[in-house]
Amino acid sequence: MKLEVKEQNDYVADIMQQLYDETYKNGASITPKVSTIIGTILAKYEISLKTSTRDIWAEAMTIKGGDFPTWYSSLNDSEKLEYEKGRQRASELHDPRNKKTLLKG
Repeated sequence: MKLEVKEQNDYVADIMQQLYDETYKNGASITPKVSTIIGTILAKYEISLKTSTRDIWAEAMTIKGGDFPTWYSSLNDSEKLEYEKGRQRASELHDPRNKKTLLKG
């Protein structure tokens, strides 16, 4: 059975789909009545995905140079993207090579 997720924040359908997938993989099944009960219970809760509360850029500023490669390789793809965005933002704000000004002489 495949459920359609109607809204981005409709996590109940996603959770139910994961439940169906796992029970199918394990050779079990869920009766329609149980599905309805679980879906009704889940719908009462405000469900949101966990997001990283780590401030990657602030953390990067505390890493010693020799520890940086190990720290950076431990990041997942989204954390590496967050680090890259912070690096570019810092470069735009503080790197004098990015300042397009005329020299006066």
